[in-house]
Amino acid sequence: MLAALYLLLTLAFAGVLLALLLRPGVARAGAVWGLAALLPLLVACVGALVGQARAARVLAGFDPRPVTVTVTNGGTSRTLTLSAGEAACVERAVRLHTRSELLTAGDPVPLLPDTRVTGPLPPQAVVEALGVRGGLSCPGLRALPGENADT
Repeated sequence: MLAALYLLLTLAFAGVLLALLLRPGVARAGAVWGLAALLPLLVACVGALVGQARAARVLAGFDPRPVTVTVTNGGTSRTLTLSAGEAACVERAVRLHTRSELLTAGDPVPLLPDTRVTGPLPPQAVVEALGVRGGLSCPGLRALPGENADT
């Protein structure tokens, strides 16, 4: 609802600016400059509000439950029970091929570009929505030194 209001406000400001540009003698330069400077800010607000609303819709159907996954690196496998937040962090690290390690009660579990994770990780859309809404915090994940797969 708020996004629609900002969109209407943006369109109104764009219409006023267009009217002033079509009749150059009507407005002062400061008014035209101010309207032109305000438009990108309004567009950014509309985009942010639409993104927040979309993330809220995606997360409405998400049930944050602990999951059990198996992490395989080479010939070594470990079965872990992760909270929903940890599982989202693991999904993002594996999908983006980020060299990192998951800090567990035992030894840290490396997440390398060739790591395979089997088990019910949250979908990519949910992980991205958590990031947009500010709900993706990964204190149990530490970056490893070295090059990432995409550099």
